[in-house]
Amino acid sequence: MIRAVSLALLLPTCVFAQDASPIRGADQARLDAFDATAGSALLQAFAGGGLGDVDLLQEVLSGTALAPLATSLPGDWTCRTLKLGGDLSALVTYAPFDCTITADGAAFVIDKTSGSQRLTGQITLVDGEMILTGTGYVTDTAPLPYADLPPENTSDGTLWPVVGIVTQPEPDRIRILMPQPLLESDLDILDLRRKPAPEAPEEAAATDEADVVPIPDDAPIE
Repeated sequence: MIRAVSLALLLPTCVFAQDASPIRGADQARLDAFDATAGSALLQAFAGGGLGDVDLLQEVLSGTALAPLATSLPGDWTCRTLKLGGDLSALVTYAPFDCTITADGAAFVIDKTSGSQRLTGQITLVDGEMILTGTGYVTDTAPLPYADLPPENTSDGTLWPVVGIVTQPEPDRIRILMPQPLLESDLDILDLRRKPAPEAPEEAAATDEADVVPIPDDAPIE
């Protein structure tokens, strides 16, 4: 088993917390039930989702996950939520919003920075898998750190615990599968696409056209 300390020594740019906050018992239970939860939610989504939404879901799920040492998580991303199963609908897809992932020297920190529902959390290595633990919150609420959330899985609709499995099938694509979210669905998937690097500004012309002085036809040539 590759431990977090080994990763930090082998690849300085791939930083995973060695002493991350332990996963809450209620969230570990959600992870332990992941296969059953995901299987049921996917059956509902493929059976009852609209064709365009199902096509997007297939795209999001495509691709074999890179090993954690081969990932490149930091950057600016668009992030779109897909909600599968539950009482709301078989499959709902939302518009892309903005997310950032940074390395803070101990872990990867993810923040969803736009939209009415936000997210802040850490991505750490747990038994060889990249795991997200974090806090979901609405825009007018100050989020609590994950470690300060109450032990039980409850929510008043303004704050809620988030746990998920993080995989990166391509350098410019990440997916986070979050089983048994406390709001609306049976499985949430956060689909992240890396934003293109900003284009370098074009160099200003050496001489502005308006400043060019015409040379008379009979001017001497040196």
